[in-house]
Amino acid sequence: MALSQSEHDELEFQLGQYFKPTMPINREDLFSGRRAITREVLDAVNQHGQHVILYGERGVGKTSLANMIMIRAKCPTAPIMAPHINCNGASDYNSIWIALLEDIVFRAEKQKIDLPQSILKLRHDFENGLRLDFPPELARRVVTELSDADMIVVLIVDEFDTVSNQGTRQAIAETVKLFSDRNVPCTIIIIGVADDVDSLISEHRSIERCVAQIRMRRMSRDEIEAIVTTSLEKVGMTIEKEGLHEISRIAIGLPHYAHLLGLHSGRLALDNASKHISQPHVTEAARMATSKAQVTIQTSYSKATISTKKNALYKQVLLACAMAETDDFGYFAPTDIRNPLELILKRHYGVEAFARHLHAFCTPVRGPVLKQADLVNRPRFRFSNPLMQPFVLMKGLSEKLISDDDLRVTRDVNDSQSRLF
Repeated sequence: MALSQSEHDELEFQLGQYFKPTMPINREDLFSGRRAITREVLDAVNQHGQHVILYGERGVGKTSLANMIMIRAKCPTAPIMAPHINCNGASDYNSIWIALLEDIVFRAEKQKIDLPQSILKLRHDFENGLRLDFPPELARRVVTELSDADMIVVLIVDEFDTVSNQGTRQAIAETVKLFSDRNVPCTIIIIGVADDVDSLISEHRSIERCVAQIRMRRMSRDEIEAIVTTSLEKVGMTIEKEGLHEISRIAIGLPHYAHLLGLHSGRLALDNASKHISQPHVTEAARMATSKAQVTIQTSYSKATISTKKNALYKQVLLACAMAETDDFGYFAPTDIRNPLELILKRHYGVEAFARHLHAFCTPVRGPVLKQADLVNRPRFRFSNPLMQPFVLMKGLSEKLISDDDLRVTRDVNDSQSRLF
């Protein structure tokens, strides 16, 4: 039965309500998966003196998870005060705490919570330049007064990796230790892009006992597919199993691409007067998505692969990197891309034939689009920006460097070898 124009327009609008590729999720009905890691963070919130460092690759959904934690943290006997602020390169210790104070006041007004007068006066003093510094002892007193007013206090400091001042990182670590030592009734959640806690926060060894170090990995294929099916169910649409699997193969555990491909393939189905998404819709959506990707991704890809030589193979080698088996941290060895490259080029290639390409991808001349691990005599590589990897796959499909079957073969082989996605 053909869709009327009004039904088409309504469903297209609803797709945009449930698929959100450009922003973190802030509604529980849009959030899917991550039950185990959500429970880990909530367990820390429920323990006095326990704090959280949540870290992982860019694009794995750390901010969305933080948003959901505070939605799912419900207490019938006490309001939850959970200011959530984002850092930047200019952030220092004072500005971080002033931003938290501002958000506390904003949320109190929104939730109709009466704050202690001392906190309102403190906000007034900072707002009018009567006070400029925010020492750790003042931070402790503010949080203690909130708790004394029968609030559950959770302080979320996001994008902490952007803080360039090492002294600020160290001061935050010392504050976490102070809060734990003094049994301050609050949980500090520090979120950032990092391979490990060492690269995110200074002096973390001194706070190991009071911090839950939670690494957020990429989503499983089941979780990625649940994003798509759950959102489509809310709209009253369905998707063919092969099309769903193709989305998860391309997304490689990154929710951004699940939302992006779900949105575009749904729109293509509606344009064909159907509420059912088939695999050709997904394939076409992947082609369209390359032209709608972030300009920085498109520019980086062009910079990495451009060459005046027809047989330079930069596109093919980068595509093989995107198809390669990786370890838990996204790294692959040169030997891991040999089979994908042979699948792309339909001929045998030794490592020596593409080793220079890998090293070139790590230089400013070509990005660097790849990052090399610092391991003696055992070079390993990964994408500098994880969002580049699915983009490279979509470019390979759209330019017919690989087929859907090629992608299916490599993904199914990698999955059988216990990859995360």
